[in-house]
Amino acid sequence: MKLLKPTLSKKIFILLIVSFCFINVLNVILDFDREKSHAYENLDDPYLNALATQLQNHYQNQYNSLDESFFKDINQTLKQREVDYKNIIILDNQMNMVYDQQSQTVPYLTLVDFPIEKGRYDYSHLIFELPSLDVSIKKELEKIINEQFHNETFPIKIASRTYEENKETNNGYVTDDICYLEIDNHIFFDQRQNNESIEELYFLNYESGNLYLTLTEFYPWNEIGYHKLSYDEMKQKVIKSIKEVLPMSNYDSFSFNSVFEEDGTLYSVNCLPLVKKGAFSNENVEYSLEDIQGYIIYYNYDFHAEDRIMNQAILSKIPTYVLSFVFSIGVCILLSYILTRRIKKINQSTLAIANNQFNIHLDEKSKDELGILSHNINQMSQQLEHTIQKLNEEIEHVKQLESVRKEFIANFTHEIKTPLGIINGYIELIDVIQDNNKKQDYLQAIEEEIKRINELVQAMLNLSRLESGYVEFNVQTIDLEDLITSTIESFAPLLEKKKIQIVLQGDFHSIQVDPFEFQIVIKNFISNAIKHTPHEGHIYISFNNNILSIENEGEYLTDEQKTRIWDTYVSGDREGTGLGLAICKTILDIHGFGYSVENTSRGVQFQIIVQ
Repeated sequence: MKLLKPTLSKKIFILLIVSFCFINVLNVILDFDREKSHAYENLDDPYLNALATQLQNHYQNQYNSLDESFFKDINQTLKQREVDYKNIIILDNQMNMVYDQQSQTVPYLTLVDFPIEKGRYDYSHLIFELPSLDVSIKKELEKIINEQFHNETFPIKIASRTYEENKETNNGYVTDDICYLEIDNHIFFDQRQNNESIEELYFLNYESGNLYLTLTEFYPWNEIGYHKLSYDEMKQKVIKSIKEVLPMSNYDSFSFNSVFEEDGTLYSVNCLPLVKKGAFSNENVEYSLEDIQGYIIYYNYDFHAEDRIMNQAILSKIPTYVLSFVFSIGVCILLSYILTRRIKKINQSTLAIANNQFNIHLDEKSKDELGILSHNINQMSQQLEHTIQKLNEEIEHVKQLESVRKEFIANFTHEIKTPLGIINGYIELIDVIQDNNKKQDYLQAIEEEIKRINELVQAMLNLSRLESGYVEFNVQTIDLEDLITSTIESFAPLLEKKKIQIVLQGDFHSIQVDPFEFQIVIKNFISNAIKHTPHEGHIYISFNNNILSIENEGEYLTDEQKTRIWDTYVSGDREGTGLGLAICKTILDIHGFGYSVENTSRGVQFQIIVQ
């Protein structure tokens, strides 16, 4: 009973074996059908089709009835061809066979010089035609050959006036000068005139108008096999297929084709009606049965094709199937071993979770108990990891706020010392100096430093607001060109003072941004460009492929400047707070826009990649 217990390893083993068998059976079926389709395609002979059509047209042009003159004309036409087509028969309008090209075949006997052996191919063979055989002798010959045919090989004694010459010079030479024939001590004829020597050869094949016998080799083991084909039976099958296909109406179609298989042999049968001279067809190219004198039938066949296809599709691949089966057994054993490790893996995973290690994921594809347990452990691990991660993020956020607060106080204290020191110095000078003009200059300087302190405080407050992470942007659809134009107008006095020209290029269109915050970015970039553009220089603003570029003429940035330009409190002079580009960076990051700075042939270019 323990062996019958459906353990997990046994379930998978059975599943894999069943799948293997199913796939291979399906593959065999598909291979068999594909090979059979190819065999049917090979039966189609365009040349024979054209030849039969020619014979049909010849009948319609010259003959009015099926008679000897038409049969002789067919025989003569076929003999003039390079290839001797024998598979042509003619039926009258009552479906009776009135002509058979196969019956015109001269019987021939093919012999080899050694008994047929497996795997041997160095035979010399001669073909002997038997044109003058009497009907009774022919029947007796076929009877004895048919009886001896079931032996592995059998000798045949012959005499031929040109045997030695043909043997030495031509392998497969066809001759009709055979003058002596003996099989199994039965002499069929002896017409020797010059005491020609009797040679003992061995049977390979025999063919006449109604019988075909041959020795061949079966695959994949190359065993000697015997093929027997009765042309009379084959023609009866062909005629039967024609009767089943022909319409039972007053009109018949111009031609048709039929394919079928019987006893393992594939057949392709074509039928053309023989229409008497002067007949007319209807609109469907069909003729009245009264105008059809008979039918010309041409057919091809693939003898024992199913046996050959079975050998090709199955028997020849048995070694492959055996190797596949052995391989599948090995895979099943390996999987069984792997499955025994799953419980140990689950135990190790739970221990890791207890030690706050959540990067272990159990396989939960299977639907058995271990699969469900793995799924539950994975969910528990993910929930614990998510909870701990969320707590760590909140703790980290509190630390960041504290760090921002400390950094703000430190930076503010550092940045405000200089202007406060300047203001204190000017106040001391005002107390001791008597020149009113000087006092006025000192007061103006104090006012500028106070303005700088105000700008610094506003910038730091703005940067702290953005970096806090609690800013809600009011994203709207705005016209980018209008925003840039209005921003440029606010710098008109400064542009006029430095005689700087701004050139707008590209196809500006609407974008999705927070207009207030994005205008801060544009102002900072244009202000920075104006500050670094020389007198009577140019600033180029373009928008192409969702990339906004602001390029100014002037000195290039060093590699260190390009690396640190987005950091806080980085400024090349005291004209700015050093926070402008840091604010721009934060706003663009929140929008999800890309940004970059690079040197160009004209100066420096800032880019914003609008997503």
